Amino acid sequence: MAILDDEIRVLLKENRDFRNVWTGESAAHFGAQLTNFLLPLVAVTALHASGTEVGLISAVQFVPVVLLSLVAGMVVDRHPPRRTLVLTSLVRGAALGLLGLAQAAGGLTATQVVAAAAVIGTATVFYEVAYQSTLPKIVPVDSISSANGLHQATYSISQLAGPSAAGFLVGRTGLSPTFAVAAALFAGAAFSGSLLRGVKAPGVPRQSALRSIGSGLRYTWSLRPLRDLCTQAGLSNLHEQCFLTVFLVFAVRELGLGGTAVGVAIGIGSVGALAGSLVAARIGARITVGRALTGGVVLAAVGLLLVPAVAAVDLGAVVLVALLALAFVVNGFGVALFNVFAVSLRQTIPPEDQLGAVTASYRLVALGTLPLGAFAGGALADALGPGRAIWIVGVSYLCVSFWLMFSPLRSAATLEQARVLGEGPRTADTADEQSSAS
Repeated sequence: MAILDDEIRVLLKENRDFRNVWTGESAAHFGAQLTNFLLPLVAVTALHASGTEVGLISAVQFVPVVLLSLVAGMVVDRHPPRRTLVLTSLVRGAALGLLGLAQAAGGLTATQVVAAAAVIGTATVFYEVAYQSTLPKIVPVDSISSANGLHQATYSISQLAGPSAAGFLVGRTGLSPTFAVAAALFAGAAFSGSLLRGVKAPGVPRQSALRSIGSGLRYTWSLRPLRDLCTQAGLSNLHEQCFLTVFLVFAVRELGLGGTAVGVAIGIGSVGALAGSLVAARIGARITVGRALTGGVVLAAVGLLLVPAVAAVDLGAVVLVALLALAFVVNGFGVALFNVFAVSLRQTIPPEDQLGAVTASYRLVALGTLPLGAFAGGALADALGPGRAIWIVGVSYLCVSFWLMFSPLRSAATLEQARVLGEGPRTADTADEQSSAS
């Protein structure tokens, strides 16, 4: 606890709602990370799927982000968050439990895995929008960056443990017990979500679904900081997911690594994300928020580009896995720096009645590229070979990582200055635009 700042210690000790929501989110994160790695791993090892099929299974988990993010924002703005947090956790747990039963009854099929991935992905969209819209309502404004740092640290720990646990459990206990563990984690998240009290829906005026969705999109896209962050996050997530899909095929079929070794390499790499999450606020204070944002994305791209560079050297299996993990450490550190400040900006700029809409709109752009990245990764691995594809994706990622260098966010010293950058252009626009955002 010594590495946590005083604000986080106070929140965990005195803010019951934050403690309950964070506990549930921690369980959900671990379950999600285990599931995200488990489903494509099952496709490669148990179903003997092609690279394109592996990419499809990964992509299906993220397609609902594109189709339902804006709907989720509207729902979250109209209903108490506890209901959404509990229901979506139960749905994900049930889907995984059914996969475990199907495996025990006679073996999984690709159709069952794809269907479960779609259900889990749909529930995850609503859960994440509800969680991220709830946090600013239960945490003081001056503590949001620290709370997001803890949130990102928890996510990083789940990234560390999830893939490693999935590979270990599948290897030692089999598929059905592994699915049961993931289902139990989501059941725990549902219980923690049920303890949330006193947080109501913001009571936005009732209007048609299309009008509500359009209003959220216009508001989000009218703010230059959010627009730039959306674009950078979308490009980065496209390449991250594309790279991970190629890497899974590359590591198993060209490097000869087993599921456990691949999970360990990716999981240990999340130590970098954990470290970045815990020190992000301090780094932002020393080198400014703008530099942390821009530098973090470039560092993330450099980390992934180190992966094929390491694999090109003739090394023993243990040394290879260790160096691959180190490359993912660099990547995770950079991703964490960006995420902590990007999420904090997204939560502090909009008013309460726009939090759900802004969160959903941002996630549509930022995460909507994930299914495309997953499918493109599998297709590239099949068309070019995983060895060539992993280099192409890595170099492309490095090129797009410089997007924020051309944004006014680059010069923002603090979150408050970045917030003012978002308000400035709006005040220069028409009075109608000003009044519509108020």
